[in-house]
Amino acid sequence: MWLLQTYQLSGCHNPRTCRPANPNLRHDDVGLGWEVAKPDTSTATDRGRSQERHAHIRARNLISDSALGLSDGLITNLSFLTGFSGAISNISLIRLAGTAAMLAGSVSMFFGGILAARSEKDLYLADARREAYEIEHEPEEERRELKTFYHNKGLSNAEAEMVVNKVTATPEGWLEDLLVHELHIHKGELSNQYKKGGTIGVSFLIGALVPLLPYYLFAAKHESLVTSLLTSLSFLFVVGAWKGNIVKKNIWRSGIEMLLVGIAGSLTLYIIGTFLGFI
Repeated sequence: MWLLQTYQLSGCHNPRTCRPANPNLRHDDVGLGWEVAKPDTSTATDRGRSQERHAHIRARNLISDSALGLSDGLITNLSFLTGFSGAISNISLIRLAGTAAMLAGSVSMFFGGILAARSEKDLYLADARREAYEIEHEPEEERRELKTFYHNKGLSNAEAEMVVNKVTATPEGWLEDLLVHELHIHKGELSNQYKKGGTIGVSFLIGALVPLLPYYLFAAKHESLVTSLLTSLSFLFVVGAWKGNIVKKNIWRSGIEMLLVGIAGSLTLYIIGTFLGFI
């Protein structure tokens, strides 16, 4: 009705033969005459999505698990071998002990990663069940919480109410929005338990192998110890710099931080091992 009045006020009495002043209106031969044309924003939207996608860190969990396994395996076995070398002179025994520590640590980290991912999933499911129960039995309270959240984000009461009405239109969307905004968890961020365990376990094995290899390459304990320290500390610096580059931190600072941790651990256990060797 209002559209017909608009045409009449503009001097047009046949909506089908007149073109409206608003360029966003287009002719519809099936409907009442004219409808609002939606602007084509697909290109801009795709470009925005592309820019956002490139700004994020991909494979976040994989990088985090790999860095954890590598640094943990390297520092653990380096500290162990350095301390053991201070107490034991037999190179064969040092090799055997280092290999046993490497294998035991990688297996432990593998199952530890599985348990960590499983626990994370169990906690997510428990939170989801609780929130779903509250949605069913206390819907108005949950709506108020969401409205307060969006209002604190800068939306007006009317805008927040409109968003909440859209979000709560389906139980699935309602639950997901509550979990993300209230508890800061999302199902898509949960790790596969076997992938997580395998990544940490294999990374630990690789990291622990770095300080152990020189003991198999050299027959003398002193040469093995010095080479192991130099190789492992250099590798630690590279791992730290790699992690710093990913998270956009200063690579030198990140590498030196990791290097200092390895030096502190190795020196501490070497002193302890040397002391135990004199007992």
